[in-house]
Amino acid sequence: MQKRMSWLSYSKIILEKVSFDQRIFRKELRKSLARLTKEEIKKLEAWCIANFNVLLSYIAVTEISEYLSIQQ
Repeated sequence: MQKRMSWLSYSKIILEKVSFDQRIFRKELRKSLARLTKEEIKKLEAWCIANFNVLLSYIAVTEISEYLSIQQ
């Protein structure tokens, strides 16, 4: 039996694949945030900071902060 991939793992794969374009990266990040729990979002944020350049990390942190502030 095949194990299903988590949304967090899937999001990481997608973000890596679209990291060549800031606009697409932002769009895919926003779609990912809607599917993840707050705990997973924090993990994704830390992963983005560790794995992407300063600009994409800044985009991720900004988008995540905005998303979480709206959710409260």
